Amino acid sequence: MSYRKLFAPIILVIFLLSLVPTSLSAPSKGQLKIIGSAWILAPAVAQTSTGMIGSATNISVFVTEGWGDVYVSTYSLTQEDFQGAATAAARVVTRLLGLNFSNYNYYFRVQGDAVIIGGPSAGVAMSIAVYSALTGKPINRSVTVTGMISPDGTVGPVGGVYEKAQAVAQAGAKIFLVPPGQSIVTQYQTVVKRIGPFRYYTTQPVVINLTDYAYKNWGLRVVEVTTLTDALYYFFGVKIPASYTTAPYLSSDAIKIIDNVRSQLTQIAQRELNEAYTKVNASRLTSVGKSTLNSYLDRYAKSYLSRASTRDVSSISLLTSSIAISRWIKLLVDYYSNVQLDQQVQAISDQITATIDELSNKAPRNVLELNILTLAIDKTVQALKLYNESASMWNTDPSTALQNIAFSSALMDEAKAWSNGVQAGVLPDSSQVAATYISVARSTWPYIYSVLSEAGGDLKLIVSSQIYYMLATSLYSSKKPLFAAVAAARSIALAEAAMLYFQAQASGKDPYTEVSRKNAMAVASTYPDMIASIYYLNQSSGAELQDRLAYLKLSSQLGELVQDLLKTINLKETVQQPKQGESTTPSQPSQTPSAPSNPQPSKNIGDWIQDILLKISLAFENLVNWIRKILGL
Repeated sequence: MSYRKLFAPIILVIFLLSLVPTSLSAPSKGQLKIIGSAWILAPAVAQTSTGMIGSATNISVFVTEGWGDVYVSTYSLTQEDFQGAATAAARVVTRLLGLNFSNYNYYFRVQGDAVIIGGPSAGVAMSIAVYSALTGKPINRSVTVTGMISPDGTVGPVGGVYEKAQAVAQAGAKIFLVPPGQSIVTQYQTVVKRIGPFRYYTTQPVVINLTDYAYKNWGLRVVEVTTLTDALYYFFGVKIPASYTTAPYLSSDAIKIIDNVRSQLTQIAQRELNEAYTKVNASRLTSVGKSTLNSYLDRYAKSYLSRASTRDVSSISLLTSSIAISRWIKLLVDYYSNVQLDQQVQAISDQITATIDELSNKAPRNVLELNILTLAIDKTVQALKLYNESASMWNTDPSTALQNIAFSSALMDEAKAWSNGVQAGVLPDSSQVAATYISVARSTWPYIYSVLSEAGGDLKLIVSSQIYYMLATSLYSSKKPLFAAVAAARSIALAEAAMLYFQAQASGKDPYTEVSRKNAMAVASTYPDMIASIYYLNQSSGAELQDRLAYLKLSSQLGELVQDLLKTINLKETVQQPKQGESTTPSQPSQTPSAPSNPQPSKNIGDWIQDILLKISLAFENLVNWIRKILGL
């Protein structure tokens, strides 16, 4: 290790000390108190003429009192995602320590032999440095780590693990922490074949168990870690105790409200389904079109309605989907029958506006009503996003635009049903909470978008995250802070889910679902009647991986939002949650939510065939309409 690397953090400290007063015990106004500093060697890879080689990067961090700014100074070039990785590291650690991220400033200095340093692979290392700076605990220098840090504290995949392992072993490390699934690496060896006087050079892949190989050849122990808390144990000997988690608890009042919502939506779903059947059969569509649409109603709208017969909060999403599909079919019939849709679309726009105004004049009296209001606003925000998207896609894809409009309308019915459980009044001020969530969303989605774009990951969730962030800023500017906070929470949740889905796909392992489920369970059980969290926790059961991670993250984020709102407003609990060791039998009827017995099914081959048949049928109706116009029929 060069002296230059060893003295880099000392130089940083001397420089920053010149910016603050010599007396730190009682800083005057405008002066920032130093909290702590730390440095860590993070492995990196550099491209040379002979291929990739490992190298060491010195990362120093200096923490002062402040307002949540993150500064990065580099002697090597860094990729654009380095700032996002540094911010994510600081946020994860402060949340883990129960500190307020916005009360500190974080100054990172990066110096290494690599010409260009990527941010994501140093994310966990930066988190270790921040933890040391904030706690004063010394870093175990025999341990090194590589891995992305996700906003929820999980460790994501990186490249060049073999080269990094070789480099840290040469630097004297004894333990090398890597992301899940990356203790098995693939290297390419050059093979020479001779044919007569000619030599042919080819490469062939060789799978290496790095755990065995590194220990036998370099004396290096390679360990997979899933979360930052796993890494803390190796660096500091710290074991973060698992918090006691009771089962999420619903009071009899909560169950009564859920039953009322389910009853209202069941009536709407049955009426919409009957009207859809009638409208299809009475239309001018061809027999092929009628048959296809009726089949679609049977397979989805009718099926969801029948599956929602259980007394479970997750059945409500099935009812909303049933309503939406029936309305979509009705809109398709009108569209292909050349009926003007202006009034129908405008009515849905008016419905959204009226619902926003109504929800803005609600005054929750307890934790249960705050959860109900949060969930109602969440549905309204979803509806607003879908409605806006339908306008932008109308000219290119009217069928999907009509589908979005139908779902927007159904979500409004669900929001209305939930809001009936909250009394009218003055909505508590949530401007500060909203500003905090927007700030987190602003740093989260661009970082993850950058990582996924560069790595070729699935962008579906992160694009939605970006849209919700933009919606959050718009709602905040329109003096709707609670709506803005919910939209920002959605943005954060979907961005985190996008990162976890990418990590699971890239590593070939999925420890992230279980970690996310435990986090969601912990949030959902913080107070009784955490319906906003329980709603998506239950909905995650039976969903495909990408949707499952999204639901679990929504469960956590909306639940945490409720907790943050409770810190700013004084509300009482609906009932007292059972404590550890106490009987969980309540004095009134209650319900512990569990996995729904009939979750909304994932798409199978039959669903794909049904969708294809519907598209073919609609294309055929378009052709028939064109012929009718030519013939004047």
